[in-house]
Amino acid sequence: MHEIRVTVEPAFAGQMIDLARQSTIDSITVMDVFEYGPDAPMKVVCVCTSTPKARAFVDMVLNEKALRDSEFSITSREVRAIINGDGRSDLTRPTSEPFPDVIQDLWQLSHVTPSYIASGGALLATGIIDNNPVAIVVAALFLPFLSEVLAIAFGAWAKDGALIRQGLRALVASIFCSLAGGLIVGFLEGGPVRFSDFQSAWHSFAISAIIGVTAGLSNADDTGRRYLIGVAAAVQLAIFPVWLGVVAATGFPAAPVVTEHLKIFVINLATIAVTAIAAYAMLHLRRGGWKAPPSGKIR
Repeated sequence: MHEIRVTVEPAFAGQMIDLARQSTIDSITVMDVFEYGPDAPMKVVCVCTSTPKARAFVDMVLNEKALRDSEFSITSREVRAIINGDGRSDLTRPTSEPFPDVIQDLWQLSHVTPSYIASGGALLATGIIDNNPVAIVVAALFLPFLSEVLAIAFGAWAKDGALIRQGLRALVASIFCSLAGGLIVGFLEGGPVRFSDFQSAWHSFAISAIIGVTAGLSNADDTGRRYLIGVAAAVQLAIFPVWLGVVAATGFPAAPVVTEHLKIFVINLATIAVTAIAAYAMLHLRRGGWKAPPSGKIR
């Protein structure tokens, strides 16, 4: 369930009400406000409705040609409960989220911050050296990899070059931090590296495809357990750069082994990205809802 607020110039309030009704939303609130910045009176059109209806309304607003030369803004938030005359079964339907929610969530998760850098690479390196599954799983809780891959994939789907670049920067930062964590722990603990349970290329592809499909579907669903998918993806991806950092400190294995692991890492990255978008597209969540607003008009 979502609350959507559209702030528009007064002349466009009627059109927003019409779009809400076209989205089969019955309860619509309109408020008069004065917005500093443009220093002008504005109208806020607010709806509280099911997630699918909220997505339909947001898509219509973003594709409304009449707004192209006007100032407007949209805010979207999830709500826990809506008490009105709508049936609870339809009202609580969780699929699918407004596309701007998905995109901006990926933007937020792809910023490189101090907590982002202080990830679980060192702990994962310890798990690899000692072949400790508990350390490996716990480290995966802190490793940010899935959001960057999805940012790149969804940025390509939305034709959002800025999001692609943001995801790439964050992915490079994750790989670098993982390598550094493995290198530092490798120097401190030394070898031998006891972990050797790497999957074959085909097995890795299959697991990555499952992770990607699940990630794509969960990004369209209010009830998606994204943090659990992120753990699975972190194990599937982060273990390779961390392992590479560890063996750089303790001694490289034969060149074909290193080449094979790097190849599987690339396969995993590409598979998760492609299958996530394929799964998202199967839900008919068209990308048009995000590309319509002209630059500089939407705030």
